[in-house]
Amino acid sequence: MKADLSATAPQNDSETIEVSLTNFGNTNLTNVEVTATANGNVIERNLVRDVSPESNRISAFDTSDVVSDTVEFTATYDAAGDSHSTSLVSNVNEEAQVPGKIRLTAVEVSRAGSGVMIEGDAANLGGTDAESVLVQINDSADVQPASPSGEYFVGGIEASEFATFELTAETESNASSIPVDITYIVDNERVTTIQKVDLTATAMSAGSSGVPGDSVASGADASGPNSGSAGSGGLPLRLIAGGIAVISILLAGVAYRWRSR
Repeated sequence: MKADLSATAPQNDSETIEVSLTNFGNTNLTNVEVTATANGNVIERNLVRDVSPESNRISAFDTSDVVSDTVEFTATYDAAGDSHSTSLVSNVNEEAQVPGKIRLTAVEVSRAGSGVMIEGDAANLGGTDAESVLVQINDSADVQPASPSGEYFVGGIEASEFATFELTAETESNASSIPVDITYIVDNERVTTIQKVDLTATAMSAGSSGVPGDSVASGADASGPNSGSAGSGGLPLRLIAGGIAVISILLAGVAYRWRSR
């Protein structure tokens, strides 16, 4: 005879625990009773209808007044003329974690003609790890992925951590944003979202991405470590040095003529 207990909290109800007794045997479970105990005290006792083979019965327990972090659930029952019991300890005050969520942050866009390079961080804003994170350019009428990095496999990102990425695309002249597909697995579920990277931002910085052209800070957070870099404005050093040399020669000539008088 094999029977087991399992406990789950219904969605959006943190004060109730549902305990399931499953019959894995080939005979009925009768006289079933499930008891909840905390700190050695019985807090609730539920009678359960008979459980037929390969089926289960669920009993709900109110844990709103339970001070202890854990509750022990014990099921007693009769089967094949004998009495049996099985127990399970459940953490009833465990806070549900926010699932992992990937978002692109500290995004910078560098343009060269119709070519665009996007660099930034793929950040996990949730409380659980995200696996198999993949970012890729969404192929549309005015935006197409381009080599060498039309898609970028980031891999796993732990909760509250981030990883860098780099994407390249070709755009039409009328494109105002680039849609980026973000795919990842969190809590054994595959998630796909789309985040648009703005191409019309006016904040300009030096093109430090290795691609000639203008660099535009964009995305949800453009204050990353690579943004706001020093510009290349001002006179070139060689021109300044040459001007100083010419002025020095002129001053020397004036001084010589003055001494010759």
